[in-house]
Amino acid sequence: MENFARYTYVTMLRVKNLTFAFKNRPLFQNISFDVKAGQLTRLAGSNGSGKSTLLGLITGLISGAEDAVSYNGDTDFREWTSWIAPDANGLIPTMSATANLSFWLELRGLSSDITKLRETLTTWGLTGDWVQSSLPVARFSTGMKRRLALARLLLEDTKLWLLDEPLFGLDDAACQQFRDALKKHLSQGGAGIVVTHDDRLLEGLNPQTIYLGAQ
Repeated sequence: MENFARYTYVTMLRVKNLTFAFKNRPLFQNISFDVKAGQLTRLAGSNGSGKSTLLGLITGLISGAEDAVSYNGDTDFREWTSWIAPDANGLIPTMSATANLSFWLELRGLSSDITKLRETLTTWGLTGDWVQSSLPVARFSTGMKRRLALARLLLEDTKLWLLDEPLFGLDDAACQQFRDALKKHLSQGGAGIVVTHDDRLLEGLNPQTIYLGAQ
């Protein structure tokens, strides 16, 4: 990632006057906020207030926000955005861990050097040739799948992380490891938008908070 640390006030993402309804039920109206380089933004609100929906709108997986979400005036920002869903990891279950990482990196036009992939998997506790290159991901535990998804997130080296319950399925050690990775990402000028019920992720990161729904 290009180091954006000295560009603290660079706007990474702008949401302006975003209004969205689902099945004629208004979720939010005229939401506006900026996400700047080095900044973590937390989406807060009760269940059903639209937090995950807002992330889906930002990613473009849910249509309806094309004119309200931009990066420095550019609405085609998804190539530098990575998304972690609450209970889905973007993995192909029939493939191995290394094959999954290779697939996603090549899809982004990035190098998938097998040595680097293995080193990253080992860092996330996915060790041994059998686990890394032979065992299909469908046979991974919930925590192993999440670790693999987070390994992919770091290898993609994108500027903006969209994180919906990123600590789902992780043990304490992996939670701390990801918190450290997020802190490093922000210190290097990346940015993040997070939905989480686990405040361990936010310790010392001083996020701005955007409230959805009734207060």
